Amino acid sequence: MVEGKVTRVHHIGVTVNDATATLHAWESLLGCKGKVVDIPGHKLKIGVLNIAGVTFFFNETTDPVKKGKTAETLKLPVELGGHQIVNKKGEGMSHIAFETTNIDYHIGKARENGMGVMLNKHKDALEGVCNFINPEDVALPLEFMMPVEGRKNPLE
Repeated sequence: MVEGKVTRVHHIGVTVNDATATLHAWESLLGCKGKVVDIPGHKLKIGVLNIAGVTFFFNETTDPVKKGKTAETLKLPVELGGHQIVNKKGEGMSHIAFETTNIDYHIGKARENGMGVMLNKHKDALEGVCNFINPEDVALPLEFMMPVEGRKNPLE
């Protein structure tokens, strides 16, 4: 198998209840502009903000069933090591996504090292395919994304 290389941090995902409001708050704080993209097929609205070379995705589910159940089993806020990781509204860090030249290589390395992989088959995502490493094995959800030639990122 051809060795894969991580080429960049593709994005940092944050779960939010209102992508537009979160984006506006970050824009006013950081003095930059982003945009909100609605992806009805995935029942998702994403606020996209690039600051200092790092892209943040503020992910809001638009599925009323999921939206109502997102944090119902958590005692909010959630704190760990003195840091709040999920706020009183159920919002918080979701995942870090790495772009790779060979997703099969990185998913294979995870399995080879005894780490769980969330999906049996990579799923379509934005301009390519993705898969996730089990957060229990790497402290938080890590996503690997690989572009597919000819596919454009709908968020750009």
